[in-house]
Amino acid sequence: MYDAELMAVATGAAGTLVAAIATSGAEKMRLKVAHFFRRATPDQQRAAAQAVDDTAAQLTLPSPEAQAVVAAAWAQLIAQYLDEHRDAMSEVDELAEPTLLSSKVWNQRNTGTGTFIGGDVHGGLTFNYGGASDGGR
Repeated sequence: MYDAELMAVATGAAGTLVAAIATSGAEKMRLKVAHFFRRATPDQQRAAAQAVDDTAAQLTLPSPEAQAVVAAAWAQLIAQYLDEHRDAMSEVDELAEPTLLSSKVWNQRNTGTGTFIGGDVHGGLTFNYGGASDGGR
């Protein structure tokens, strides 16, 4: 069994990770999980990646019960990893940090015949999800 401090850290990280998977999606969190579990064996890394996908599938209709079940599973996985890699304890916070939504940039260039406002259209469109403006770059 794991010591109380390790389980407290693992449980907290697991709850935050499950909430982040539910809100940010598996794709964004898969990168964080892969980075965190980078010291693990290849089998453990595959298990962690599969756990992200399984968690996302189980949380398609999130309920407190479903979140509690997957958080308990994550707590065990994280606790086992931390027990084997104590130096990763300082990196647990990375799992708990919220994933900032990045901006997406689309560029459009329309040329040729057809109806275009003002002739050719050149420019871009940037969405900053909760972030600061990029200054029109």
